[in-house]
Amino acid sequence: MVNVIKEQKGNITSVRMVGSIEETVEFENLVGAVSGEVHVNCKEIPRINSVGVKGWIKYFQVLSAKGVKLRFVECSTAIVEQINLISNFVCGGAVDSIYVPFSCTSCKGEFIGLFKTEDLKKLNFAIPDLKCGKCGGKAVFDDIPEEYFGFLNR
Repeated sequence: MVNVIKEQKGNITSVRMVGSIEETVEFENLVGAVSGEVHVNCKEIPRINSVGVKGWIKYFQVLSAKGVKLRFVECSTAIVEQINLISNFVCGGAVDSIYVPFSCTSCKGEFIGLFKTEDLKKLNFAIPDLKCGKCGGKAVFDDIPEEYFGFLNR
């Protein structure tokens, strides 16, 4: 079950989604009608199933067709996976920032780091190592760059 926190500032509607997106999600009821520009924060979406994906695409395609400008921010690893698998997942919108998985070489801990997509392109997807928050050891990118960042090359 997903909860939606919606905030309006001028012509921009900010929508923060919290929870799993599954077959019971009805975006029309949760988000409602919007216009202008919509910023969708996906940080707290740990999972989205196939029926949830269909509902997502249906809702955001309608908004896009109405001329609503879509921006997706703080996309969780679950959302990044869908963006890579389904070419029209963001329905013509822009992906501003994504969470990137890391693994510590010392304590084997796992965590995520937030990156702006424009910065990732400038780095040519050569992700810098981070410092582990648990032990201070070196944490390295924990995925296959060509696959995880594939959507940025489309």
